[in-house]
Amino acid sequence: MTPILIEFIHNFTANELKKFDRFIESPYFNTDKSLIKLYKLLKKRTINSPQLSSKFRLHIYERLFPNDIISANQLNTKQKGVLDATMGKLTALIKKFFVVEVLEHDKIYYNILLCDKLAEKRHFRALERSLKKEQKQLKERQQEGIDFHFYAYQLEMARLNLLYQQGMIIKEDNLPELVHSFDLHYLIQKLQFQLTALSLAGVSDKKQYDFEVFNTTRLLLELEQYASHPLIQVYRAAIHMMQTREQPAYDSLLNLLSEFEAQIPSDNLMDFYKIATTFCARRIREGKPEYHRYMFNLYKIMEKKDLLREGDFIPIAKLKNIISISCHVGEFDWAAEVLEMCKSFIRKPVRESVYQYNMGVISFYRKNYRQAVSHFIRVDKVDTNYDVNCRMQILKSYYELDDDYDERTMQQFRSTKRFIRDNKSLKINGKQGWENFVSAAANLYKVRHRYGKITLERVQQQIDNFKSINDKRWLLEKMGELAA
Repeated sequence: MTPILIEFIHNFTANELKKFDRFIESPYFNTDKSLIKLYKLLKKRTINSPQLSSKFRLHIYERLFPNDIISANQLNTKQKGVLDATMGKLTALIKKFFVVEVLEHDKIYYNILLCDKLAEKRHFRALERSLKKEQKQLKERQQEGIDFHFYAYQLEMARLNLLYQQGMIIKEDNLPELVHSFDLHYLIQKLQFQLTALSLAGVSDKKQYDFEVFNTTRLLLELEQYASHPLIQVYRAAIHMMQTREQPAYDSLLNLLSEFEAQIPSDNLMDFYKIATTFCARRIREGKPEYHRYMFNLYKIMEKKDLLREGDFIPIAKLKNIISISCHVGEFDWAAEVLEMCKSFIRKPVRESVYQYNMGVISFYRKNYRQAVSHFIRVDKVDTNYDVNCRMQILKSYYELDDDYDERTMQQFRSTKRFIRDNKSLKINGKQGWENFVSAAANLYKVRHRYGKITLERVQQQIDNFKSINDKRWLLEKMGELAA
C-alpha cells in the first residue's frame, strides 16, 4: 500500500509544490532540516511514480543519517522506526500546510478562528470592530446559501461571547438573533441531509435510511419566518419532488429556482439543477422517453447560467451525459457548440480523448458512422465508463456500416465481450449488462445479414430472458427496423 505521505506529494499540483517549497523552508512552520532533506528526496523520486520500494527507503535513510551504520544492506527495526517517525513528521507538516491553505482561501473559518483568538486575548475593541464589519457585509449580500447561515450563526455566537466577557450580558443580549440564525442554519442543513439521503436511496437499493428523523423539524418549518425563506422553499420543493416523483413537483421546483435564482449562490443552484437532472434520468429509465427533452432543457438552462463547470473544470461524466442527451433529442449543433466551449475546461491529461469521444457520439447520432469511427479510434484510455462506451459505439457504428456480413466485425464483437468479461474495474451488474448487450447485438448483426440460423424471434426471447441488459433502447430500435 502506498504511504499517505507519498500520495500527498505525488498529488500536489505544480502550484502547490511551489507553495510547499516555501512553506517547509520557513522557520516559523519548520525548524527540522531533516524534513526538508526528506521532502526533496521524495519530491524528486515520487513526482512521477507513487512508489516507495525497500531499496529506495534504504537510500533515503542513508541520505538522512549518513553516520549511522547499516548492516547487510538492510534497515533494522530501530532504523525502520526512525525513518517512519521522520516520514510521519513530514506527513503532519503537509497536513498543516493544507490547513493554512484552507484558511488562506476560506474567509469564514479564518474569521471564526480570529474571533475566538481575539476573545481569548481579550482584545474586545478589535473583536467588536471585526464583528460589526462582518455582520454589515452579510446584510449587504443578496445570496444566502448554507455557508451564509452557518457564518451568521457563528458571528452571533461570537457577539454573545463578547457581551458575556465584557460583563454586559445583563443589560444587553442578542439571543433572538442568535436563535434565528441557528434555526436557519440547522433547518437548511437538515433539509440538505434529507435531500442527499433521498438521492442516494434513489440510485442504490442498498442505501436505506430512517426518514422519520427528518420529521422532527416539521413544526419549526411551518413557522412563517422560516417557511417563507427562499432556500427553505427550494429545498422542500426538491424533497417533495424526490418523494412523489411527479411532474407537478418537478415543475414547482423549476419555478422556484427561476424565482429565487438571484438569492441562491451558484454552487447551491448547481446542486438543485443536478437533482432535477437526476429526476429526469430516473424517469427515462422508467420508460418515459419524453424526459430526454426535459433533461436537455435543464442542460440549456445550466449552460446559460454558467453552471456546467464545477470549479475550473467540467466533470467528464457530466459532459458525456450532456452530449448524449442533446443528440437523443436531435440538438446536434448545440451539442457541438457546448463541446467546443467546454473543451478547455476538460482536465488536460484526458482532454483530447474526451473531446474525440464526444465528437464521435455527435457524428454517430448524425448517422455519419464512418466519421464517428474515425473519432472513436483516436480515444485513448480515459476511465472505465468512457472506455466501455467507446467500444460499444464502435460496435454499433460497424453494425450500421456493413452492407454484408464481415467476419472482422464479428471478431470485434468477440474481442469486446472478452474485454468486458476480463475488466476488473467494471461492477458485476454493469459487466453482465454489457455482456448481454454485446451478445444480443452480435445476434442481430447475424439476423440482419442472414448469417446462420439465428432468427429475430430468438433474439427477442434472448433479450426478454436477460435479467439485465444495457442500451436496450438501441437493440429494440434495430429489431424494429429488421421486422419492418
